[in-house]
Amino acid sequence: MKSKKNIPLVSITAMLAQANEEWHSSEYFISADEYLTAGNALFRPDYYALFICVEGELEVVVDQRRMTLTPYDFIGASPETIIQVTRISPDCKGRFLFFTRSFLLRNIIDPSLLDAFHYLTERVGFCIPLTFKDASPLLQLYEILKEKRGDEGSVYHVEIIRSLFFTFLFEAAAIYKKNPGDARHRIGREQELYQKFTELLVLHDKEEHHLKFYADSLFITPKYLIHAIKNACGKTPGQLIDEAIVAEAKLLLAQRGLSIKRVAELLHFSNPAAFTKFFKKHSALSPSVFRQQPER
Repeated sequence: MKSKKNIPLVSITAMLAQANEEWHSSEYFISADEYLTAGNALFRPDYYALFICVEGELEVVVDQRRMTLTPYDFIGASPETIIQVTRISPDCKGRFLFFTRSFLLRNIIDPSLLDAFHYLTERVGFCIPLTFKDASPLLQLYEILKEKRGDEGSVYHVEIIRSLFFTFLFEAAAIYKKNPGDARHRIGREQELYQKFTELLVLHDKEEHHLKFYADSLFITPKYLIHAIKNACGKTPGQLIDEAIVAEAKLLLAQRGLSIKRVAELLHFSNPAAFTKFFKKHSALSPSVFRQQPER
């Protein structure tokens, strides 16, 4: 297999562009009811991917684990997972949901509930064979999401999509939890640290911007935290901290009643200039210009 660094990291936007799919968001995607087609190339998504096969067969390799999916098999992969679709039967149909880490962290109402989503961080992915009865709650939620996917101009569209997405994720978590142990994989020390680091980050990203806080909270050295997180997800803790701060900043900037100075204070920057410099570095836009962009 190719070296991981030589396998392209693909965003939701890039993936949809390759498929000639028009879509309005770079942070999530809800598939239409179409037959599947795909190439044979290796890629690494920078997003979470959930898929339920509903017709036909699909052969896929996820981090060197080969799987053959048949109707109602439920599969998931986390960011940086190496994926290769090797065969799709002509009659294959499925239901896809894609979403980024920032979408997940920014929209969860209660960070303590992140523990329910540990199944999303399986580095080798998961594949659960379901019956039609077991898959029905997920398929019903998907149908509602699909119906709403074209209503981006409607009142409360963002709130409706968010609620439906998290209902789907909790249903998936319940299925994963009761699934027999041999259908999923034990996590190692590095993956466990990644999960705990992510939980801490959701709770403290507004006020704690430095690696040492998280390493101390996990009773490990900063050097080992960097090593563990890099191995678990392909990114450094510093990158994840910056991404979380940017996600929080975008959420706060969307609240028009908050001044940029107040946003900087809430995110514990020393002054608005420091916040503006940080935000522009990581989003290519100043906070004021970002506010002028249409909501995605």
